[in-house]
Amino acid sequence: MKNRTQLYIDLINRIAEQSECVSRKVGAIIVKNDSVFGEGWNSPPSKCKPEECLRCNSPDHQSGKDLNMALCAHAEANLIATCAKEGRDTNGAEMWCTTKPCAECAKLIVRAGIKKVQYLNDYPSPYTDLIFKNAGIWFGNVWDHYRTDI
Repeated sequence: MKNRTQLYIDLINRIAEQSECVSRKVGAIIVKNDSVFGEGWNSPPSKCKPEECLRCNSPDHQSGKDLNMALCAHAEANLIATCAKEGRDTNGAEMWCTTKPCAECAKLIVRAGIKKVQYLNDYPSPYTDLIFKNAGIWFGNVWDHYRTDI
């Protein structure tokens, strides 16, 4: 594989398209030993409809605010839960996301043993950096480290 970074960027963007969230579509993958072995996107639980989300359908909706009112589970949480359910070992893996994880997802990422997180878009989450730094997790915006002209 010539350019894994571009492959992972393409994958997380395509996976985000699966989201049913009416506010923001987020995709994530877990990579271990150069293999993608899990994907997740933000969506409401089974049998719930995205139109029922009080947060996303509120006229006062603000990104990064009132997350406890969101009906959708975040892509990172869905991904980690799926890996746990299917017995996939995430310890030492890396996660690629379309959006920087929130603090709640950052806590799950630390607990899942993920050691590296790369994301495409920033997200207003003041504790995410602190959580990752204290846990020794390398994290950063892909665009800060990636050049397409190489």
